[in-house]
Amino acid sequence: MKKIKWIILFIVVALITTFTLMATMAAAPSVNPDKGPPDFAKLVFVHYPKGKAPGKPPGTPGKGPQEKEYIYNGYHWADEDIPVNYLINLSGSGGIGDFRSGIQAGFQLWEDDPDSYMEFDYIGDTSLGISSLNDVMDGYNVVGWENISNDYSNAIAVTLFWYNKLTKELAEVDVALNNDPYFRWWQHSAGDEVWDYGDTVDQFDVDVQNIMAHEAGHWLVLGDLYSDLNNDKTMYGYFSEMDLIKRSLHPGDEAGIRAIYPVTTAGEGVMHIENINMWYSIGGPNYFVYTEVTVLDENGAVPSAIVYIDTLIPGDSIASSSGETNSQGIITFKLKSRQEGTYISNVTDVYKEGWVYDEGANVETSDSWQVP
Repeated sequence: MKKIKWIILFIVVALITTFTLMATMAAAPSVNPDKGPPDFAKLVFVHYPKGKAPGKPPGTPGKGPQEKEYIYNGYHWADEDIPVNYLINLSGSGGIGDFRSGIQAGFQLWEDDPDSYMEFDYIGDTSLGISSLNDVMDGYNVVGWENISNDYSNAIAVTLFWYNKLTKELAEVDVALNNDPYFRWWQHSAGDEVWDYGDTVDQFDVDVQNIMAHEAGHWLVLGDLYSDLNNDKTMYGYFSEMDLIKRSLHPGDEAGIRAIYPVTTAGEGVMHIENINMWYSIGGPNYFVYTEVTVLDENGAVPSAIVYIDTLIPGDSIASSSGETNSQGIITFKLKSRQEGTYISNVTDVYKEGWVYDEGANVETSDSWQVP
């Protein structure tokens, strides 16, 4: 009798397991809204005209208050995925000029940097839409035109990228250029066109190559710089009408691509973060929170390296700072605050001209301290 019960139990368990497997397979979604497939997440860069940003939508990387050469938070293409392929959808573009050439020139600007191994490969035109706008990964990197004003009010363009949450390696990137009638697109050729020529309605004139140079920088993944001190850089986060300045890389832009995808030559050093320590002291009603960062190479201390950190203050505000390491490869940051709670410091970048910052060799990149 017990034998029969065990046989029946085994059959029931087997049937339940089979049914569960079938149900799981049948119900497995191709899309996980806002997150993509389980191992991937999406981030969005939004590009606004100067003075018309309504505030960043959820998922948009934050901005730092101070001038920086570049912003980079560790997202990158795996070497085996380079060159990065892309398709162009010209439908809905309207406007004037050879837009295909303008888009290609935007990517080529970065590819031509001699001290980086980054490459892009245009593989043809397509009728595919911008799937990332619908939270769908379709396996293609597409640049095209869509009316994005409902989701991103006043935005000229958005770059949407999907990354592996464990490795921070990119899986897919799309760019949507806004074909809202308010924007008039051009491919400006050495001043041959006259902006707003023949217009009876005031429109915002946008140069395709200028915008794509900036958006291609997001494919690296360089962040937006919002301080007016950065307005001569390709990665400056705002755009002025009839702007063409982003067509040329600033030394800060070049430093960015070279830090992420460097061509290593003899004599260059490779550095990493060896240690981060935090502590605090009290002075009157104030707390002084310290973050000490040590940068080393294979031979020891790395002096004169610029370290960038963001410190999360209790209450969810962020203090950004940067400083240069001393002869022992150490920089100590001091933050004055009256807030009690947990402070978290994250190193966002390390830069030294001619050197490579190897994030993969970091012993740690963040630390926390409870105050008091």
